[in-house]
Order: sequence, then C-alpha cells, then structure tokens
Amino acid sequence: MLTIGRKATIQTDIHLKGVPSDIEEALYYGSFAANSHNIQSWKVTVKPNQGELTVSLDKKRSLDVVDPKNRELYISLGCYIQSLKTAFEAYGYKVDLRQTSPSASNHYQAIISNYQKGDHEKNDQQQVDLIKKRHTDKRKYLARKLDKDFISQATKRYKNLHYYPRSSQKFTYLKEGSIRAVKKQSESSDFLKEQSDWLRFSNQETEKKKDGISGDVLGLNPLLKSLYFMTTNHQNATNQGFAKQSLSTLKKQVNNCAGFFVMTGKQTIEDWIATGRQVQAFWYDCTKKGIAIQPISAMIEVSDYNKNLEKDLQVDEPVQMILRAGYIESYGENSGVRRDLKDYIRVEED
Repeated sequence: MLTIGRKATIQTDIHLKGVPSDIEEALYYGSFAANSHNIQSWKVTVKPNQGELTVSLDKKRSLDVVDPKNRELYISLGCYIQSLKTAFEAYGYKVDLRQTSPSASNHYQAIISNYQKGDHEKNDQQQVDLIKKRHTDKRKYLARKLDKDFISQATKRYKNLHYYPRSSQKFTYLKEGSIRAVKKQSESSDFLKEQSDWLRFSNQETEKKKDGISGDVLGLNPLLKSLYFMTTNHQNATNQGFAKQSLSTLKKQVNNCAGFFVMTGKQTIEDWIATGRQVQAFWYDCTKKGIAIQPISAMIEVSDYNKNLEKDLQVDEPVQMILRAGYIESYGENSGVRRDLKDYIRVEED
C-alpha cells in the first residue's frame, strides 16, 4: 500500500528552442514561486537575443470563487517575478525590472525584465538550493518562540510586515477568525468545487497535470498519502465530510505554530504585485533561518471577516497575507510540481 503514497516523480521539460541552457534552468527554478493553489497563473515571453523577458498574468488559470478580483493571482505573480529575479541572479545575471500597469489592452503584462550576464560572474549554488528549499509547509510546527532578532530585523526590512506571537490576543483573533472563515467557506458548494478542481488525488494525476495541490504539497507521509488517495476523489471532495476533515486539519495547523506574520498593502494591482515580491523575499529569509511558512487566507477571502481585519488588527493598510509561522523538526524542500516551460513560455527570436 505504501507504494501508492510514494513521492510523485515530476519530469518537467525545461527545453526551449533557441534559449541557452542556463536561462532554461533559471526559468525553471523561477517557477518555484509561492502561488495560490499552485495554479501557476503566469505567461512569459522571452527574447534571448535581446536579453529580455515579459511576464503577464494568465487569466485563464484563475480562482473565480475565492479570488474574483484576481488579488491573490497578482500577489502570486509578484512572488513569481521575485523568484525569477532571484533565479537569474543565481545564474550570474544582472536583472533590471520595469513594472507596467496590467490591463486587457496589454494582455495583463506586469513586468519587463532585461537580463545581462555579469562579468566574471559564477553560478551561486547556495542561492539555487535556497530556491529549491523554499516551500509551503502544512505540517505541525513546534511551539518554540521565533528568534527575537529575526522578528525585529524582518519587520524593519519589510515596513508593512507585522508579527503576532501565539501568546498575543491578536494571534487568538486570527486563529479563531480563520477557523470560522474556513467553516463559512465550506458551506459553499462553489467553493468546494473550485478547491476540488485544484486538488490532485493520485501521483498519476499530479505527474500528468504538473500543477495543483498534490499529496506531497499537503505534506502527507507515505501512509497518510496512501489512505488519502484510496479514500478521496474529485467527487467526494465536494461533500461535507471532506469539508469537516479539512476544517479539523486547519484547527491543528493554527494551534501548532509560533505565531502569524501579516503583510499589508494598498488595493491596487501594482501594490498586489509589490506585496507578492515582498512575500517571496521574506519567505527566503525565513527559509534561511529554518522557519516554516503557510499562508492562511480564509479571513481575507470571506467578506464578513475581511471587512474588519484592518480595524481589528490596528494596521494602516488592508491585510493582504496572513502567514502561519514556526520552526519544524525537518524542513523539507519544494515538491517541484511545476509545468513544462513550453506550456507558458513563448520564445521570440527578433
């Protein structure tokens, strides 16, 4: 039975005609970005002769129920842009980013990046390893307090970052609010259907689609993953029994962590992208220190709770990300469930 729960073997095709191998690798590792439901909602155009790439939102890969304004998708796009920048720099390239204003008229183009190989630059394997290590961890965290110096440095570096330890009233507010918000979401058949569409219930499905939330992304060990695959499918994932189990899992998650980080920002597309870039950069900082992270989004997604978040937390801007945080016994690495590059990257030779 344990063979059912083996780790999925993802064979991502990174070959792009006319693109140097180091650029292919940088583009591949750039896709190891945090993104909602692992839907990978981005499109890229590469002009290798000019050293230019353009990143746009793929609105065909969207979350219409929980994210009707594409707020989460643009934050995810910001994470991807920062991940790309980090990956290109790891391969010795200097990167210049020029942000544009995404709209239907420019096909939701978000960024134009010029890259150029630095003189005598060598690959930074440690940075590549950091990209591969960063991941969402949904397992149980240790209750041990986070390092005070790390919190102080992080909240100074990222001005819109706030931290609420588990001993604080605001932690309790976020914990209890998240539980109630998930319960509210689970009452919606549309929510359950959309969630089910992006869940993967076998290694074969994961290896074929190369996206979505797999058993490995959920952090299930081989035994639990085997049972999950044997008892769950796209049909019964929309029933209340599955919803209750998901709620039970969330309760364990928010009760087993050191605290919550909250990232705030203004409600514009450009600011959502900027928030995503900061989230990705901050996540790398956490990875270096062995701090596990998991976004907990329900309070932001449900209007009954979102409308009070800014006031109740006494922050100056709307809450954009709630991040469960804590140390963990074994940090793990990114599961590497990523699509073939040719599925979303177009190469232009001119």
